[in-house]
Amino acid sequence: MKTEDSRPSAPHDANLELTAERWFPVAVERVWEQCTSKRGLERWWSPEDLRTSVRRFDPRPGGDVVLSLRYAPAMLDPKNEETFRAAGVPISLVLRGKIREWQKHRRLVLELTLTLDRAGAGITTVTQLEFEATGGGTRLRLTVTGKSDPHFRTLGEANLNGQLDRLGRSLVEPPASSP
Repeated sequence: MKTEDSRPSAPHDANLELTAERWFPVAVERVWEQCTSKRGLERWWSPEDLRTSVRRFDPRPGGDVVLSLRYAPAMLDPKNEETFRAAGVPISLVLRGKIREWQKHRRLVLELTLTLDRAGAGITTVTQLEFEATGGGTRLRLTVTGKSDPHFRTLGEANLNGQLDRLGRSLVEPPASSP
């Protein structure tokens, strides 16, 4: 699949804003479905080394969102899980939040807190997805805003484009059959 992309941009202020865009050669309805359904989100939401499980996604303004992210290497081999745990690295993370805006096929805004440790400390971000039907396809602009700290900058810059790459791949893969 051919896509256009732009690399994340980050202004220097108290909040860090990362933005990336892609053009996908599919209808806006298909991109929206991948961004608002359990099956779709589980196919692309997390970076390559994590797997997403949608625990809750209430598709309406104010609706709850709970996503569980688990490191794939720990899932595939129990020895890797032991290594992660011995190093004090969490093998799973949880994103909890709310849907702030829901404008079907146009705009989706999520406020999510990524829990990083057992004490409940986390990073809160606002994720905006803006959809535009254009040129026989869909332009998606993904913007993530959060407190400017090294962890958010490092993860954000490393993962944002990877997530859109995964979304692009998920749009050309046939849908998985229902169990």
